[in-house]
Amino acid sequence: MELLPYKGLQDLYAMLDLLAEGRRAETPTYYVHRGDLQWWLFYTDVPQEAWQTHIRLLKEGERLLGWVLLSFDVGAFDVYVDPVLRDTPREYELLVWAVQQMSALDEVQTVWVAENDVSRIHWLLENGFSPEEEHLVLLKRVLSGPLAGPALPVEFSLRNSRGEADARLRSVVSHAAFGSKKPFEEYWPRTLRFMQSPVYEPEHEIFVIAPDERAAAFCIIWTDELNRIGLFEPVGTHPDFQRMGLGKSLLFEGLRRLKAEGMSAASVCAVSTNPAAIHLYESVGFEKIHKLLTYTKRKS
Repeated sequence: MELLPYKGLQDLYAMLDLLAEGRRAETPTYYVHRGDLQWWLFYTDVPQEAWQTHIRLLKEGERLLGWVLLSFDVGAFDVYVDPVLRDTPREYELLVWAVQQMSALDEVQTVWVAENDVSRIHWLLENGFSPEEEHLVLLKRVLSGPLAGPALPVEFSLRNSRGEADARLRSVVSHAAFGSKKPFEEYWPRTLRFMQSPVYEPEHEIFVIAPDERAAAFCIIWTDELNRIGLFEPVGTHPDFQRMGLGKSLLFEGLRRLKAEGMSAASVCAVSTNPAAIHLYESVGFEKIHKLLTYTKRKS
């Protein structure tokens, strides 16, 4: 089995299309949203020239059959194949190869394992992986019918990102909302790099602006035209502005925009140990679909 290196955006688009085709096939395997992969690759402190060397592609001529992403910075790997190769020796060859590449680490994880993906779970258990108690909750909301949410408090407003000019503004929100321990001056350049990347679309990042001109909350929406499903990733509200209904108003705005772009449904993921986030999503009509599990292999 010859695995080829990643060479640029043409390969990225092929990887994204494989995910969309996997979703359309509706197998038990959970194919992450196109937006997830773009977020992982470009919102990172890992230099672009480094993460590109951690991707390997399985091709037949010009056709992409599968891909592997090795995320050494977080000790995790992802393997996705064309849905016709699901649960075949080729898929398992890729899984074996990925685990071997990360074998020097004390522990290695694979995330996004659907709770009903019996074949993938069986392979993981047979190869020394164990499930973690913490998991992700996948939520989904259809976009039919009215999407009128609550109005923002007086003097708060919604607007699109202005791109690089808003890098520090948005970083203040995410740094506080997600409790980053990294010094802010080291933290915010990651947002700037992401906004300079080829996958960033300012019109897909929405801010709630406070009366003092601070960004109080933000979210990014992503689209999948093939399956007509949108994604929220990430979503955050600054602690100074929580419990004011801002997140709810922001999500409804995102839902309306996704519907206007032709999406018929929207999805979002939340960590099982974050009931506040799950409650927020349910309050705007999202429903829990299933659990996405994490499996870990540790050195004995």
